[in-house]
Amino acid sequence: MLTELWESDPFTERRVGLIDTLDTAYRWEKGDTFVDGRGVDGRDRAHDRFRVISVEVRIGDEGLSRTILALRLDS
Repeated sequence: MLTELWESDPFTERRVGLIDTLDTAYRWEKGDTFVDGRGVDGRDRAHDRFRVISVEVRIGDEGLSRTILALRLDS
C-alpha cells in the first residue's frame, strides 16, 4: 500500500515535512517506532527516531493509500 510518512509538529500535530513515501504492506499502528538512518542531500541524518501518532487510510479510485503522522524523538 502506498504510505506517506510525515513528521509532526510536536504541539499542533500538523504535518511539518515529508519523511518518505513507501510502498509497503506493513501494518502501521499508533505507538510504533521507526528509525530513519539514511543520508539526505549529502548530510548524515544518522538514526532519526520517530513514534507513530496517527494512521489515516484513504480509499480512492486508485485503491488504498495511507498517511502516517510521526513525532520525532530525542536521540
